[in-house]
Amino acid sequence: MPPTVYPHDLPSPLFQHALKRTLPYSINLVYRTQHTNRTPHAHILATFPPSPSPSTQIPRCWAAAYYDRSMRPETELWVFASGEIPGHYSGKGENDQFCPTCKSAVLSLITYMSTLPVPPFDPENLASLGMARAHEKEHPETGPRVRYPPSPGSYVRHLLIPSVVTLGACHYQIVDLLFEAGFLREEFPGRESRLNKFLFRVTDLPQTKELPEGLRWGEMRREDIAIVQARTPIPRSTRTLMSLRSVGVFEESTGNPVAWSFFGLDGSLTTLHVEPQYRGRGIAKSVAAKIFRAYAPGLAEDDEGTAWAHADVYEGNDQSEAVCRSLGGRASWRMFWVRIDVARAKSLSENS
Repeated sequence: MPPTVYPHDLPSPLFQHALKRTLPYSINLVYRTQHTNRTPHAHILATFPPSPSPSTQIPRCWAAAYYDRSMRPETELWVFASGEIPGHYSGKGENDQFCPTCKSAVLSLITYMSTLPVPPFDPENLASLGMARAHEKEHPETGPRVRYPPSPGSYVRHLLIPSVVTLGACHYQIVDLLFEAGFLREEFPGRESRLNKFLFRVTDLPQTKELPEGLRWGEMRREDIAIVQARTPIPRSTRTLMSLRSVGVFEESTGNPVAWSFFGLDGSLTTLHVEPQYRGRGIAKSVAAKIFRAYAPGLAEDDEGTAWAHADVYEGNDQSEAVCRSLGGRASWRMFWVRIDVARAKSLSENS
């Protein structure tokens, strides 16, 4: 019998204890469930019931999620399952077969999500919906064999299908099981682009170096958001970016930003960028070290007191990988940003 899914009004002490003891593997969900950017439409779910006491017994196999459809077209879903921990199932490390009980827990979460209402579209994101409609006119073809080339329009095309959800920072084994279950939408960018999860111990991060002459530190301002959005094809709303902690580097003479990064909703190093004329001076490394040192301590500490930070880097992005390695980071597992269709889960549940 599939496990029961329980909503948690807030991350209960038991919920946080379950995540803490599985760090650093649960790091995305640890950060996301603590972030104050939480709308009334957010759902915190787990396959164990809420409890006011962290001493309550946690099952060996479980799954949990943060789910908020009102974030469209940004990431709406983060999932973690205990089966992601190396050696959980057969004790042989990363290449384990994924635990069947954890698989059942993940599929139960997705099926539960398929029963939840879809909130109204946020007016701020109507421009993304317009971009999706324009992409549909340019690429009218649909179907399981269609593959849209990556572009700003293809990143938001899924908005035309209300049941399609963006699942972020998802462990490769969970992506595989969602593909096998028929929930993955392959026409949208995702499964063809692998990322590496880089982990950092906060205490091991290097000290921030002095900036080159003529530059100063600061936080990114509302008037800087347009240039941030223009430098990435990944859709991020002004509302979301302004809710994030940030570190910026500015020209003293003009006040213009020349480098920046944000501390993501899930605690990851987000939108790290240096303008071309300032590259090669170690600024990216300084920005990354500064933002982690400023905002990561105390948020994702495991049972041994180790504070963790992390970054998600697309394979082939040699510059970002070099920055992560210069900070002492190590690539720890493969992951993806994908689109899944929760309506397919509902259909399978009704027909079973």
